[in-house]
Amino acid sequence: MVFGISYDSPKSLLTFKEKFNLPFTFLSDSDKKVSKLFGADGIFFPKRITFLVGPDGIVKKIYDKINVNTHANEILNDITKKN
Repeated sequence: MVFGISYDSPKSLLTFKEKFNLPFTFLSDSDKKVSKLFGADGIFFPKRITFLVGPDGIVKKIYDKINVNTHANEILNDITKKN
């Protein structure tokens, strides 16, 4: 399952999702509680952080240095990597 969390309003997030035809859910964190819990809060914008969570519910990897041009491939490589 993939979802994004943002400070933006639900309406704004829906517009963004529809504009780019994105196949995943966005959640609004307008009160910044979730971002604070995960250390992703920022002064004006949340930090870009990705958490890769395994089927067992355990965080397997945290990406805190994100290049938007290569990030999706990095995650895909980690998901498909055999241990």
